[in-house]
Formats: sequence, C-alpha cells, structure tokens
Amino acid sequence: MTFLWEVLFLGAVLSADSFSAALAMGHRPFTKNDALKFGLASGGAEALATLLGFWAGSRLINFIAAVDHWVAFGLLGAVALHMAFEGVTALLSKGKKEEEEQDVDFHSFAKILLVSFATSLDAFGVGVGLGIANKPITPFIFSIGIWAFITTLIGLYLGRTLSGKMGPVFTLFGASVLGYMSVQMLQI
Repeated sequence: MTFLWEVLFLGAVLSADSFSAALAMGHRPFTKNDALKFGLASGGAEALATLLGFWAGSRLINFIAAVDHWVAFGLLGAVALHMAFEGVTALLSKGKKEEEEQDVDFHSFAKILLVSFATSLDAFGVGVGLGIANKPITPFIFSIGIWAFITTLIGLYLGRTLSGKMGPVFTLFGASVLGYMSVQMLQI
C-alpha cells in the first residue's frame, strides 16, 4: 500500500507546475479543444520527461546532473519573461477604449509545448532518481502524466473563471511563479 501512495503522491506533487502554468495561461480565451491539447501536451511531457529521466538515471547520471538545472532555469526563465512582457503590455493598454480591444487568441501550440516541457523538467529529475533507485517506472509514468493532464485542465478553467478583468495580473503572477521556479532550479 505504501508503494501506491508513493506513486499517487509523486504524481500529485509534480503536477503543481502544470497547474500553475495553466492557471497563468488560462486568462486568454480557449476552446475545449485548446484545453484538451494543452492537457495532453502537459501530461505527455511530464510522462515523457519521467521516462527519459529514468533512462538517463540508470545510464548517464553524471552528465545529466551537471546541466539539468541550467536547462530548467533557461526554459522556465524564458517563459516567465515572455509572460511578464505580455502582462505588462496588457496592463499598459488597459486604458484604451473597449472598441479598440482586439480579439486575443489562445497561446500557440509551440508555446504550449515549450511551457509543457519546461514545467516537466522536475519530472525528468524525479525520473533520474527513480532510475537510480531502480523503481518500476510504469506506474509512476501513468500517475505523473494523468495528474498533470487533470491539473492542467483545472488550472485553465480556474484561470478563465478568475481572470475576467484580472487577466494581466494573473499573467504577471504566473510569470512571477515561473520565474521563482526557474531560480529554484539553480539551487537544486
């Protein structure tokens, strides 16, 4: 029973990054199809990163340990800066007339993939640890992927509900969270 709790708890903990990113990105209008794509990208990236980390942990631990935190820092930092730019731009343009407001599309699929993989780098690190510990990887992959999928959807819809006029503030908050996460990667 302890193993089952370990699998479920690890999946839940690793999904926090996916939830935070989706919450920050949910202020833009999106369709159910957009949400499904983001959820699948997030869950898939988390599962794939765990698998790759497991493989690396069981084979290439010395090389990966030296650079994984820098990769995570760079990716999360770039996304955070981009989101901060969007938030500041939206706040500065808030004073314009409502008629001048343009329709804003949901984030591009490329950005969704970047965010999904950037937030999954911690899953890579966990996979490395699972590989070193020689744990059975399949239950962890499923738990981590499913948790990330579900929490991404929850974060998107919660972001939509809460954002309203607060979209730019949520974007800046999300950028701050991702920026903080990127700095934390350097302390690992």
